[in-house]
Amino acid sequence: MRNLLLLEWNKLKRPVLATLVLLTLSVCIMTSTLYRSYSLEADLESWEVGIAIIVFLFPLISVIPVCWLMYFERKDHFLMYTLPRVSRKRYLTAKWIVVAGSSGLIMFVSMAAGVITALYIKPDIVPFYAVVDPTTGQGAPSLELHHFMGSLFVKHPLIYGLLLSLWQGVLSAVVATMGFVISLYITNIFIILTGPFLYIMLENFLLQLFPLRQYRIYLSFNPAHHDASKLGYSALLAGPALALLLTGLMFVYYSRTSRNGFDAL
Repeated sequence: MRNLLLLEWNKLKRPVLATLVLLTLSVCIMTSTLYRSYSLEADLESWEVGIAIIVFLFPLISVIPVCWLMYFERKDHFLMYTLPRVSRKRYLTAKWIVVAGSSGLIMFVSMAAGVITALYIKPDIVPFYAVVDPTTGQGAPSLELHHFMGSLFVKHPLIYGLLLSLWQGVLSAVVATMGFVISLYITNIFIILTGPFLYIMLENFLLQLFPLRQYRIYLSFNPAHHDASKLGYSALLAGPALALLLTGLMFVYYSRTSRNGFDAL
């Protein structure tokens, strides 16, 4: 298994490392610049402002650098030469571990770099308090009361940022897993690379249409405005669980019906 993992990593390491560097630089630059036109209470809010576009694009970022490989291996009939030397299950498992792990690593490292930039590299913000204390008539901090895990966000921002970065890496791996399963059976590279993004856009639209917006995977990825005291923490697991359920159903369905997929080789 170790040799298989190294083999798969060698196939993906160049696009993964290139994406990692590019995304890390982008997150750090946006974190250290975009916040200047906002009124903020805490330095870590500049990271939340900076990653807004990354939050929207994260399904594409999770899939594009890693999920193209199986498509080209099937297209070039590379698998015909691989399967006689290794079992299908071991080959698929090794490839999935590298695909999902690489996607999670890209997201975690880039987001954690943004957190460090917000807290230790960019200039400190001048806190702006939008809420006025009626007894003093002066502005008063309110972020701890209204932000997701407000106490940790305000008092231990590094721990909050690193934990959320780790969770975002896990979600990236979940989305990459969906892209990987699609790449096993679909022959259209456009559908492989954009399918998870289109699914998450549709999920986001439908759950907002109904009173279920707290279960969106976008909210799970960036839960800044999630009210855990009313909705609980488990609501943030619904979006990833639904994505994994759909991925499992696709795998079962295509493995039984597809004549052009990995199982047909």
